[in-house]
Amino acid sequence: MTHATAFLRRMVGSKRVAIGAVLLGVLALLAIFAELLAAPAPIACFGPDRAEILPAVTEGAALESLTEAELRVRFEGFAIWPPIRYGPEQRTDAGPNASPSLDHPLGTDFESRDLAARLIYGARTALGLSLSAVLVGMFLGVVLGGLAGTLRGFWNDGLVRLVETVDTFPAILVVAIVRAIEREPSALSLVLAVAFVRWAEIARLVRAEVLRASSEEYVMAAHALGSTRLRVFYRHILPNALGPVIVSSVLGVASVVLLEAAISFLGMGAPARVASWGETLGQAARHPSEIRLLVFPGVLLLATVGGSYLIADALRDSIDTRTVRARVPR
Repeated sequence: MTHATAFLRRMVGSKRVAIGAVLLGVLALLAIFAELLAAPAPIACFGPDRAEILPAVTEGAALESLTEAELRVRFEGFAIWPPIRYGPEQRTDAGPNASPSLDHPLGTDFESRDLAARLIYGARTALGLSLSAVLVGMFLGVVLGGLAGTLRGFWNDGLVRLVETVDTFPAILVVAIVRAIEREPSALSLVLAVAFVRWAEIARLVRAEVLRASSEEYVMAAHALGSTRLRVFYRHILPNALGPVIVSSVLGVASVVLLEAAISFLGMGAPARVASWGETLGQAARHPSEIRLLVFPGVLLLATVGGSYLIADALRDSIDTRTVRARVPR
């Protein structure tokens, strides 16, 4: 049995992976198919002289600016509507802080927006930002950490100093600086700001793995056969370093989701017209009597963080079986 087969078998048989995959899978489906669940336009509309498929994807911003009466006129004829007929930024006729009803299953927030639609699209913001920032941070960390551990000397000393410098900056402070520089931050600027903080941990892991593996027999044998240091890194050392990097990156998804919620709670988060769970929690903080504004986004945050930690914990055990043996009492 190969290492890859044994790894996959341990992952498939893990209850933690199953629970975590269900939690994150449901959230991912909400994010991917948000327009099929909540939108100010039908999924498909067929009139006497036209047929439209998913107009909320192509004309989302324009449609959310229309009133409910204008939308009914706009989509006359046979139409297949999503369960929630409102977008995340659309002001509804129900008014601010409306109670749950058939039209608004979770009610509205204090901006007259449908709360269920805000939460659904908030999953797209949280997972999209976190995955993008983690991937960018992982790429930078692997490249810089690999160069530092492989080339040594100036590269190693420079990376150590740079990592120490980055660690002195809290992530919220970096985002605040970006917000101060860019009045209306874009999603890309927030991804880069978060990745600027996340890469240092990955670089430290990769550098440590390179330095540790440099004294292994297989690495010395590769050098003796004439392989360059860079070739030894990406052919022999990097595959062994990917395990801790992947575990750290999965944990990073949870930390970035919490960071995104925190900066949105403080009003420094995603650009305008982008739904965020943290923004809803901010409304709950200003209006403590509205428990639903606290409970629903809190449950979604708990599911995201819990699912990420369960998968990361199972990944760590599957990659390094010594952790499993250490847990079993003798």
